[in-house]
Order: sequence, then C-alpha cells, then structure tokens
Amino acid sequence: MKTLPAVVLLAALALPALGGDAAPLYENDSAVVEAIKNLPEGSAMLLPPVKHMYEGKEVDGNGNKGPYARDYTTKMVYAPERQTALYAGGNHGMGRHTDVWEFHLGSNTWHMLYPQEGGDHARFKFALMFAARVLGKDPNAELKDDQKKNLEDCKAWWKEHVVLTDGQYVTKGGAPLLVGHTWDTLVYEPNTKRMIHGTGAYCVAAAWLESRFSGTPIEQVEAKLGKNAEGKPYKTMWTFDPATKKYAHYASDDALAEFRGMGGALIYVPDLKKVIWYYTGQNTPGAPFTMRAWDPVKDTWEDLKPNGGKSLRTVAHIDKAAPSSEQQLAYSPKQKKIFGVLGQDTFAYDLAKNEWSNLNSKIPFRASDSATIFAYDDERDLFVLADPRNTKVAVYDPAANAWEELRPQGDALPKPSYCVGKGYFDPVFKVVVVQSAYNNRMWIYRPKKPAADAAK
Repeated sequence: MKTLPAVVLLAALALPALGGDAAPLYENDSAVVEAIKNLPEGSAMLLPPVKHMYEGKEVDGNGNKGPYARDYTTKMVYAPERQTALYAGGNHGMGRHTDVWEFHLGSNTWHMLYPQEGGDHARFKFALMFAARVLGKDPNAELKDDQKKNLEDCKAWWKEHVVLTDGQYVTKGGAPLLVGHTWDTLVYEPNTKRMIHGTGAYCVAAAWLESRFSGTPIEQVEAKLGKNAEGKPYKTMWTFDPATKKYAHYASDDALAEFRGMGGALIYVPDLKKVIWYYTGQNTPGAPFTMRAWDPVKDTWEDLKPNGGKSLRTVAHIDKAAPSSEQQLAYSPKQKKIFGVLGQDTFAYDLAKNEWSNLNSKIPFRASDSATIFAYDDERDLFVLADPRNTKVAVYDPAANAWEELRPQGDALPKPSYCVGKGYFDPVFKVVVVQSAYNNRMWIYRPKKPAADAAK
C-alpha cells in the first residue's frame, strides 16, 4: 500500500516550487510533497483525507457542502500561476450551486473561492426553468399542487437573493442563477487568468419570472435586460476570476461568440493562445455544427471550417472523422494536435492541416464526458483516461497511436458510491489526480513512459 498515514500531516511548510509558472499560492505540506515525489512511475496512491478551507478557516466540505463531483462535470482545470486546479458546475437534477473551488495538491487542500450563494438553486428548478415554458404558452394552464407551491416559494427566494445588475438578473454577489453542468466546456485561460464556464451557466427565464413576481409588464422588464453597460449583448459564456473571486457574464457583438448546444467542448490551445469551441451534437435543435476559435486577449472570433469547409455534421456523423457530442478533448503541444475521445474511438485535430481524423477504435473502455476523466501528461506526452465507476485506467501514446489498459501498482482507483468523479494532470508534481465522487481522498497516479521512450 502506498497510502500516506494521516498522522504525518502535522505541519505546513513552505517548500520551493517543483516546477510550474510561479511560486505556490498556498504553502506546501512537506509530508504530502515527499510522498508524491517518491511515488514511482506506474504506481498509484491515495492521499489522506483532504482539508477544506474558506477565507483562511477550515470548513466542513464533505458531501454537498464541498466541491462534490457533479454529473457531466468531470474536468478540473489547472491555473499555472496559482498552481491549483479549479472546479465548478452543477448537476442535472439537484445540486445547482454557485460555488467555485480550487485544489492545491502540495497541501492536499480544497479552497472555496466562491460560496453556495442562495443555497441549491435546483430546489426551484420548476419555477426557474420550466414554469415560463408552460405558462408562457398558456397562461391558463393548470399546474399541479407541487408546481404551484414551487412557484410561490421561489418568489420569496427571488426577492431575497436575486438582483438586477448591468442588464441581467444575478445573485447579489454577481453569480449566475441555476448553474448547470459543464460537459467538456470548463477551461482555464492563462492569458486573462480566468476560468471559463462555456455552457449551462444560466438556465433561467429571468424576464418572465421578474414580471410575474413584481407585477411589472414583461415588456418593461425585457427593455432593461440583455446588454451590459457597454451596450453589448450577453452570450452563453461566463468567466470567473480566481484572484478577485468574481463571476462575469461574457458579452459580445460577434455572432460567432454564442455557444449553443448541449454536450459541446471548449479547449485552450497554448500554441495558438486561443480557446476553441467545438459542437457537433444533435440533441439541441437549431444549434449550429461548428468549430470556432476565440482570442481572449483581442476578443476576436473566427470560424475554423475544418476538413476543407465540409459541414461538421457530415464530418462527425457521416464520415465519422470527428467526435460527436459528449466527447472529451485534450491538447498535445508536442504533436500539435487536439485529441478527442468518445465511446471507443480516438480522434485528432491537426492544427496545421485544420483537419479532423479518426485514429482508431481501440479505447479499452467507453469514454464520455459523463463517465470518464481525460487528462494530458505533459511530461511524457501521454493521455490518461480514468473511469471511476468501473475502476479502470488506460493510457494513450499519441506517437504510437496505441492504447493500453493499466493496473497501476499500489492503491486502486476508488469506486464512487454515486455519480462519477473529477480530475486533472498536475504539471508541478507530474501526476494525474482523480477524486471519485463522495470520496474524501484524492487518488494520484504517476504515468509510466512508453517502453520506446524509456529506452532512450
């Protein structure tokens, strides 16, 4: 067993950084650091129970009080200048929270950056999301008793927690309402130093609700909504600044800036210094099949039109050369390609050729943004795929276009009691980090170099 005893976690000492772009924001724990450094390649271990902190004080972060794993939100995103991995998002059902957390591996600690403002917004999901669809079509539609109560209870909650700010209704702290899951759109953008929540961050019929709750004619409410202080219309994307601990709703005059569709993906490509939006799902009628690039610094957009400008619907669903919805994407700077996994298929997008291709159908188990964690190891140019529910781990070598299912030495990947889990690759400690849902211990795995590389 490689498990580190909890009793050795006695002191938090500031140690030199092991790599990365800056000194640690938080103090490392010498025992944790030493244990991770001594983990051999091809081995895994469970760290002691994590700590949870908020504003310098330890808090109860267990269960739904903390950074619990949300369904369709399996990705933690690494912030190099902070040496932490951020996490946010909401469940499909109950569990729609505004909270944002960051995990610091060197001290085995979660830090809450933004609280669960207004509690679980999902308890008013009917009122916030569906009531307008029902009564908007037919004001005389008969509601069930529980729906009537939900709408009435939501009125008091709305008046207590929701405010009109810069042409939108948000929480008093400025967070989105009824946060949804992220699919594969959670990203950290290092140039603007923002976490990006691409889709699903605002699922509320705000104008209709405010009109109903306040008695103000909906035309008057709508006249105040939709644009920020600069007169730009709000889009789907939200960002979060971990330094200031503030949410911001992205606004733009560019039609390409709108992300529509469920099950899409966002990925930051460091060689381009751009964020790419990719969508080929068929579960959102009217959503465009598209691949677009955004320069966050210049705030400019372009339509990439891969594979010779052929329709992405054709490329993904007929030619099967690109992934369809629910995919997971990661980038290899060495290969200059974006790699995607879905089901048992492996795909690659070549930056230079602006072209997608299907590389193989040999993933040892099914990959999906609802079931697996897909992380890129920048030390060894490998991709690690973890499936917590089935306690499986596989590694993909892009140079050899080969998958291998693994049984790491040491501690097995814990099986979650519910939901899936979340994870990332830590570039400071060079390990994959996975937290299975409702498990208070982080599982870390140090990938093993392919035999060809190890022989060099």
